[in-house]
Amino acid sequence: MKILTLVLATIALNTTIARCDDVHLIETTMYGDELVPRGEPGTNSIYVLLLPLHNGGAVHINPVVLKTFDAKEIGKILEGAVKLRHLPKASTLHIDPSPVMKFPPEDQVKALKDHCKEIGITVEVSYTA
Repeated sequence: MKILTLVLATIALNTTIARCDDVHLIETTMYGDELVPRGEPGTNSIYVLLLPLHNGGAVHINPVVLKTFDAKEIGKILEGAVKLRHLPKASTLHIDPSPVMKFPPEDQVKALKDHCKEIGITVEVSYTA
C-alpha cells in the first residue's frame, strides 16, 4: 500500500511540475521613442506581459501591453488567467527590467509579489537585466 501511495504521489508531482509556466513581464519602450530624459535611465517605459494561455493541449502566448507598472492591474490579469485555468498555479513571473530604463517603483514590485503569492505564483526579479 505504501508503494502504491508513493507511486501515485510521484505521478501527481510530475504532472504538477509539467504544468508550471514561466511568465515574463518585460520593460521596454515603443519603437522610435527616444529615452526620456536624455542621458539618464528612461522613464517612458511600457511593459509587455507575455502570458501563456493554456487551452486544452495547446499553449498560446498572449502579449498584454501596459502603459505603466501597476501591480494591482497586473495582479488582476494573472489572477484571472489562473481562475480560468489558462495559467497553472505554481508558475513563475519573471520581471525583466530594461538596463536603460528606470526600474519600477519598489512598493509596486512588492505589492505585485504579495498578490502573486496569494494566487500561487512565484515572482523573480532580474535586477541585472
